[in-house]
Amino acid sequence: MERTAGMHHDQHPSAGRYYVPTHAELRKDGTAVLRYKVGNGQDSSVKDFLRTYDITAKPKRTTPSEVTYSDRFGDVHRTLTVTYNLSSDPGGYDYAQITVRARPDDST
Repeated sequence: MERTAGMHHDQHPSAGRYYVPTHAELRKDGTAVLRYKVGNGQDSSVKDFLRTYDITAKPKRTTPSEVTYSDRFGDVHRTLTVTYNLSSDPGGYDYAQITVRARPDDST
């Protein structure tokens, strides 16, 4: 399922690391849904996750604690939703849940 969503480590060999989903499902319509829990530290962060998987799309803030990204990887359209569990530190977060929804591109 990670490969279907363009999130498999072999698809991003220059990253040198990968994240393991905490949830994965393949829906009847072919949409892959993956969820990741990402910390706010040196070894794990949203910024590192985005860099690891070559996510360069501009973010769109949907709520004060949620941001979405939309991009394409090969023939797959991906939507990433980052939901931050805000901490008591100004502008900080304890962890973020990243949900990736990837569906085959209908235009091919």
